[in-house]
Amino acid sequence: MSNNFTACNLAFLFTLLLVPPALNAQAPATGRTLVSSVSTSKYTEFAPTISADGKTLIFESNKNKVNPVDEHWELFESKLDEKGVWGEPRPLKAINEKCNFLAGPSLSHDGNTLYFTAFIEGTTTSEDIFYSTRLEDKSWSAPISIGKTINTDEYEGFPSISADGNSLYFLRMNEANVYDKKNKENCFLIYVARKSQDGTWKAPVALPPNINAGCERDPKIMADNHTLIFSSIRNGNKGKFDMYQSRMQADESWSDPQPLDFINSPDNDQSPCISASGDVMYFCSNNDIYAIPIPKADRQMVNTHVQGVVRAADNQSPLAADIRVINAQTNEVVSTFKTDVRNGYYSLILGSSNPYRIEFVHKSYFATSVDFDFRNQETYKEVTRDVVLAGDYTAKFEIKDKDLGFALNSFLIVADNDGKVLYKDSVRAADFPLSLKMSSTKQYAISVNAPLYAAHNQSVKFDVAVFGPEMPFPIALEHEKVKFATEVTDVNSKQKMRTKVYYNNETRNEVIVAEDGEAVYLRKGDRYQVMTSSDKGYLFSSASVVAGAEATGGGIPGTLALHVTPVQAGANLTLNHITFPSNSAELKPSSFIELDRVADLLTNNPNISIEISAHTDDVGNDDYNNTLSQKRAQSVLEYLKKKKINPQQLITKGYGETRPVAPNDSEENRERNRRVELVILNVG
Repeated sequence: MSNNFTACNLAFLFTLLLVPPALNAQAPATGRTLVSSVSTSKYTEFAPTISADGKTLIFESNKNKVNPVDEHWELFESKLDEKGVWGEPRPLKAINEKCNFLAGPSLSHDGNTLYFTAFIEGTTTSEDIFYSTRLEDKSWSAPISIGKTINTDEYEGFPSISADGNSLYFLRMNEANVYDKKNKENCFLIYVARKSQDGTWKAPVALPPNINAGCERDPKIMADNHTLIFSSIRNGNKGKFDMYQSRMQADESWSDPQPLDFINSPDNDQSPCISASGDVMYFCSNNDIYAIPIPKADRQMVNTHVQGVVRAADNQSPLAADIRVINAQTNEVVSTFKTDVRNGYYSLILGSSNPYRIEFVHKSYFATSVDFDFRNQETYKEVTRDVVLAGDYTAKFEIKDKDLGFALNSFLIVADNDGKVLYKDSVRAADFPLSLKMSSTKQYAISVNAPLYAAHNQSVKFDVAVFGPEMPFPIALEHEKVKFATEVTDVNSKQKMRTKVYYNNETRNEVIVAEDGEAVYLRKGDRYQVMTSSDKGYLFSSASVVAGAEATGGGIPGTLALHVTPVQAGANLTLNHITFPSNSAELKPSSFIELDRVADLLTNNPNISIEISAHTDDVGNDDYNNTLSQKRAQSVLEYLKKKKINPQQLITKGYGETRPVAPNDSEENRERNRRVELVILNVG
């Protein structure tokens, strides 16, 4: 072939060589039948490709040529009707109108992607591989280049896509044997490109020499992804081009090609295609398309055609879902597909060598999987399995305090993006978790309010990677806080003390430790025990405050003034937070923080001895109150002993009702009289 030929000249000559007239009038191999509704006597029909279900046939033809010497090729599509008759072919206009030359179509097994050879003036420098996708109106998109990983400035053509979409077989010129002079044919090599996990094509590699013997054409990989049929000029052929079959072995090598004697004839027999059933081959011979039954010995591996529709559970609408085919034994993703965007239809070819798990995934619905195992199947089978993806989930709401984690009584509003209110009411802490049924296709606005807490507002959008059919929805509300500080001074010198300050929430399990004068944030409305540490040489001091209320001790709002007394004989310290149940000497847990400060005081000042004095109000008789107060003083002693305090430093005394600090004329005053005090007896 002259190097002066343009790409269009090459396309023209290549087609003439690829689709020659019949060599002679010898009878074809027995069993072949002309597909009369597709083939014509006047024009050439060539390179058929068939869908997995055997109901769509696409081929190339020059039937629209303007004059006898015009070799203008176009692609046509025919459908098989319910009576088993192929319908009138219709041209694929969106593809035909864009290309100056077309050849070798290959239909994906789901029928939604068409690969082909094309030359486009001003776009390509030679024939390249393009593809088109089926659109919602069932027409085809404009041609799209498969990309530079496969396409080069030289010839690439006659692609064949595997059933799983992960392998593409095609032709490149045989640089070592460009032209067979004896047969006057261009010679090609068969290449294969594999997809990476990210969906891009890896660099193509030539098939081994036992396949590429020198002058190959029209590779077609069958639905089993293992059987390769191609045309070849080889010794012993019945005609110029005969068809051969090879199978990929377990080690991914290829068996030596075997001639398909049931089909080969003195004519050029080329461009085979077989549906997933594997029982009938369509091919080109003598310028027409034929069909022939395939003997069982020459059929591909046993396949199962699994098809169906993926729909939404809520409204039964079809879904454009992603499909992953997984080897159930190795957990390896074998291939990926997508359903038809128009109707949710999917079509898969599964071999009989492995069990499979098919996963169906959509961004707005819960994924689901279906298991298939056809290892005991001996013949082709068609299985219809419709899939429904659930779009509802149960949200389990729990509303808690952000800092302390307890459940909150609150007011909850949940509304979807259409304005429909799903919930609008108060909810008690005892009602959690509150279960609400929500839709994955909706976006929700959630609002929560509770007294003394900052309002909470959020938007919830379904995330298939995170959500489950039952989805916990914890919401943490932040309590309003007020800034607070405690200033500690020596009661005598008025000098500022450097000491720790403890803030014990009397309502909640919360303790804050800060330095004297350091700002802390207290929960507004909560009552706190505030006390200093028991530093050496000083008694600790304590008070009770409500966060957010006016300051005590003459300070400004948000501050507390505490005065500490030096340790000296006769000094008296009232323990403000030592409490007992009514008529009981058992200490309440709320007493422990202040008693720990007493333990610190005695540890830091081991040279002192103190009296633990317990007092009651006037409820009850004298003897009872004296006994009760003594028991309460003893309870304090026992607690301090557990803190490793030397009992020699302690004595106890119950004074009953004999030393009131206020008249017993109100509950508030009686509470003041029910107290425990420390009296410094000696400082050694």
